[in-house]
Amino acid sequence: MQDFLIEHAGNPAIQLAALFIGPFILEEAALLGGATLAATGELSAAAALLALYLGIVVSDWFVYGLGALAGRSARVRALIGEHNIAFGRRMLQRGALAACLTARLVPWLLFPIFAGCGFLGTGFWRFAALNAVIAAVYTNALFWSLYGLDLFLFAWLDVWAWPVIALAVVALFVFGRIAAKRYAAREKL
Repeated sequence: MQDFLIEHAGNPAIQLAALFIGPFILEEAALLGGATLAATGELSAAAALLALYLGIVVSDWFVYGLGALAGRSARVRALIGEHNIAFGRRMLQRGALAACLTARLVPWLLFPIFAGCGFLGTGFWRFAALNAVIAAVYTNALFWSLYGLDLFLFAWLDVWAWPVIALAVVALFVFGRIAAKRYAAREKL
């Protein structure tokens, strides 16, 4: 498998497939990778953006589907309680747009909100339409911002841009972990 990846890593079809699959794992990393591939000229920006957008939308539909499958389980429904399910359904009927916007913009809420939409029976086509529009705006905004940043970095730092980007990602991860630990320590007080 490793030999296959090394041999075909520069293949645009493999890169586009990876950009499509990436949002199933971590959207932001896939967007950063796609913008970087486009900024370096490995892929066209339009092809990278399309692969990312389709991956994001399909992965969101997958999460909705997982919630819908859980909603069919009598055990899960009994555990949650029909009263709570009815309350959640009423909330989502009134605020589906707000829920989808919140899921896209607030970290860690996408999976529970989109799975909840499926679980509570929010109409798939309503969810799909809201999700497609919100994802189009979100994907374009983030992709083009990262693309511009990558262009700047590669023009300014040339071959040193790759290590700088990798170092920035590691630094963000480390500082995020430190901030999370400090926040957790403050909550205990």
